[in-house]
Amino acid sequence: MKRYLVISMLACWGIVGTCRAGDSTEAGVPTSALSTYSGGFGVGAFKAIDNQLQIENKQFLKLAFENTIYFRKYVGAFLDADAFLPGTNFDANVGFDFIASSSDFRPFAGVGVGIGYFGKSGTSFNNNFGPSATAHVGVAVDLSRSVEMRLRIPYQFVGNKASDKVAGLEVGFLFSDKFKNTRKLDYDKK
Repeated sequence: MKRYLVISMLACWGIVGTCRAGDSTEAGVPTSALSTYSGGFGVGAFKAIDNQLQIENKQFLKLAFENTIYFRKYVGAFLDADAFLPGTNFDANVGFDFIASSSDFRPFAGVGVGIGYFGKSGTSFNNNFGPSATAHVGVAVDLSRSVEMRLRIPYQFVGNKASDKVAGLEVGFLFSDKFKNTRKLDYDKK
């Protein structure tokens, strides 16, 4: 009886020893971010490009509330609400950023649309308000696991009666939870 038990165990070990598991590195399995939202603030200096806006103000200080949702590895959506000082000037844009890298230093370019207003003395609200568009290039740098700094060079256009245009330089700080760079495996998307 003992001999049959030893032979059975050796046979089991032989069978188990020939079994091979799949790729244990999980290479090729798609991943997605565990946390995708970042929000924060920005500040910038802008210059009026068109002549009619330069009569009112040649330069503006921009204060921004910035939001980003990363829903693909190299694509994110943004929603920005901006105030241009001095005066009562604002815009809000939504669009997409196309990211060139997934490292801690990420160049990107983006485009978006929204609404905007650049107030001018002696004109009505309707003449100063209109649809807006923005295009920008920039770089995002991870300062820590939950803080990102963005440097952007945007061009913004408001389709009001004067077709106002501004361009400038801005820096923003976005905050996310500590799981921004943690990835989850998506086995069902293989």
